[in-house]
Amino acid sequence: MLPYSRIRIVLVFLVLFLFTSEACIYDFYRKEFVSEDQKNDEALLLAFFGLLPNPNQKLFGFIPGSSRNLSNAQFLNAEWVPKSHKKKLVWVHGWNPAERDADPITNDQKKIQNIKNTFSNGMVHFQEGRDSASSEFDLYLYTYRTSNSILVNGRQFHSTLRATFSDSDSVYIVAHSMGGLVTRVALAKETGELPFVRLVVTLASPQYGSPFASKGFLGSNPFTNELGSYLVDTQGGSELAYTNQGNLQPVISGASNLVLDVLNDSYLKSGLNVKFISFAGVLSNCTLGETFYYNTGCNILSNAGLNQSDGIVPLNSARLGNLGLKQINVSDCDHSMMAFQTTNIDDSKSLNLFSQVISEIRNNP
Repeated sequence: MLPYSRIRIVLVFLVLFLFTSEACIYDFYRKEFVSEDQKNDEALLLAFFGLLPNPNQKLFGFIPGSSRNLSNAQFLNAEWVPKSHKKKLVWVHGWNPAERDADPITNDQKKIQNIKNTFSNGMVHFQEGRDSASSEFDLYLYTYRTSNSILVNGRQFHSTLRATFSDSDSVYIVAHSMGGLVTRVALAKETGELPFVRLVVTLASPQYGSPFASKGFLGSNPFTNELGSYLVDTQGGSELAYTNQGNLQPVISGASNLVLDVLNDSYLKSGLNVKFISFAGVLSNCTLGETFYYNTGCNILSNAGLNQSDGIVPLNSARLGNLGLKQINVSDCDHSMMAFQTTNIDDSKSLNLFSQVISEIRNNP
């Protein structure tokens, strides 16, 4: 548990940042909105004050098709999706290492590609009728600029959900990696009520952070330095840093993350963790990931005493310290595979994970 004085200081900052529109707050966090294009600056500033939707975030509705080569035409603006009485699935992707705050505003093609990079297998499973998901649910997908703070993205995700769905809807969020943290901000008591969100399933979300976003962990290892250079030099990336706070959390030297500490403390006090089911990837052998990247990450974490991980997120972090409604380990899936994204779309690990997620949602109405 954090000392009360530290909690109070950080809570004051978060409340100011999340729930006010004073110009001084914008100036303080202006690096979130800097762009080389003045028009981009103006659009982002208007979005920050709630006068326009953030042009770097969007909710799409997915229209099932017949080809595994998913067409951009299958992604509709959420407000254009015909209303139905089906339950709603909202999938949220994770961190994109290629993005920076100063990049031009992403067009729809880029937004859709960001979604496909994470969830293309899952969307194919959905449109092909696996577990009859497409008969029971409408599928939506949310994208955002991951270099921005999770506080910025979470607040805007909340606004998007509030504008799209009504209290009579039944909405189930499936969030991979950083998307789980964005969702936790969106659903935090301080952000505002979203009674239509019935359940959140997180897939390999670093709910207590990842060492690869912590400067002190990077050391001289070329792999960690390369990864760290993508993470710690953006606000969003730095907020993925590992924290030593949290239930059952293994300690690594010098690790801290006040943003996650305050967010998680808020959830403990509000009791909202009961809305979360956490899936965690566990590589039983550091050769079983589908890429050298995750296998190397697995070895580095194991050598640091974090013996169970998906190559990026340690087990206890992904499981939220066993504090949620339910925790589920997924054997021999690396961090990307935890979003159904196996090299072979018909791999049993992808198919089984999809089925298990749909089953958990059905069993927790």
